[in-house]
Amino acid sequence: MAKQKMKRNIFACLIVLLFLSGCWDSSDIEDMSFVIGFGFDSSENEETPIKHTTQIAVTKKKGEQAGAQQGKMYQDITVEGNSLHDILRSISLQLPYPVYTDHLASIVINQETAARYDLSILLDQILRDNVTRLSPVVVLSKQQASDVLGTNIEGEIPSSYIGNIFDNKTSTMKMLPPVRVGDIAANLSSHVSFVLPNVTKEKNTILVNGAGVIRGKDNKLVGYLTDDEVQGINWLTGKGMGGLLNFKDEKDNTIIYEVQHYKTKVEPLYKDGRLTFHVKVTSQGWISEDWSQSSNNLSERYIQKLEHLAEKKVVKLMEGTMKKLQNEYQSDVIEFHDSFRISYPRDYQEMKKDWDKYFADADVTYDAKIKIINTGDMVKD
Repeated sequence: MAKQKMKRNIFACLIVLLFLSGCWDSSDIEDMSFVIGFGFDSSENEETPIKHTTQIAVTKKKGEQAGAQQGKMYQDITVEGNSLHDILRSISLQLPYPVYTDHLASIVINQETAARYDLSILLDQILRDNVTRLSPVVVLSKQQASDVLGTNIEGEIPSSYIGNIFDNKTSTMKMLPPVRVGDIAANLSSHVSFVLPNVTKEKNTILVNGAGVIRGKDNKLVGYLTDDEVQGINWLTGKGMGGLLNFKDEKDNTIIYEVQHYKTKVEPLYKDGRLTFHVKVTSQGWISEDWSQSSNNLSERYIQKLEHLAEKKVVKLMEGTMKKLQNEYQSDVIEFHDSFRISYPRDYQEMKKDWDKYFADADVTYDAKIKIINTGDMVKD
């Protein structure tokens, strides 16, 4: 019995040792270079046309106390070359530790670079790489990408900061949903036009303003949309997460309608070779601010007047955006092709190669129905 008990104890100890052995191939985090941001700019050197910035998180050195301030939280390395993969390997000549891209948070592309190069070529290495994830946010900038990534934001890493901005998408209709590498891969392979958010460096911060239009025919940037036109995009697609609608009454007083819920339905009609889309928007929300002299008027007639004014503003935003997309850019970035493909699958197969041209020639009608369900808490005289 004693021998059997000893054998059981020895066996139990061996089992415990297996769990205490640790990872044989583990590496200390201080011995790794984690890439968290990429920036693409154009170089003036024809032999090395791409100026690429790699943003690396600064990890705590061995022997340092946790929380000790050691300057910036990141390091930017800018290298020129004609191949992204070659550039990334050349960075190893400047760093003491291996480079890892599986924590990449965001990619910033300068407008000149996006207009010059097919994005499927520019991002080819990233799309092929089996380590880099498909989740990084991709944005454009009219400024140099290296300058944007070099923004000195106290306590923040610019690449992570850019990605986190889009957590505010429920607060404003002036922001597009985040566009990630995986989204771009699908659009590029299908030669579908799409939009990318634009970011701007202002002093010690980075803000999202407007968006860039990527044309599906050649996968290049063809122009920009303003904040109002981005609002139009969100109303046309129904992909916004909420926000405000700023409109005026007949006396030019400011009224703010806060969107609580909205839905967009696009109905295509293809008859006798003529393409028409009818956009129907329904929304519920409340008045969060009213600068008019009638602000204490809660009558049904007054509410109906505000609803009508809000409806006119929504239609105006959609019309303004469609005018630029159809006449100036001739690019369907609002996915009208999806609604047409579902309703007319055979016709779409014949038209998809030149879809942006059909989109540009299409007639579009609008119908907006706004319902004000709350006017806020007010103190009356």
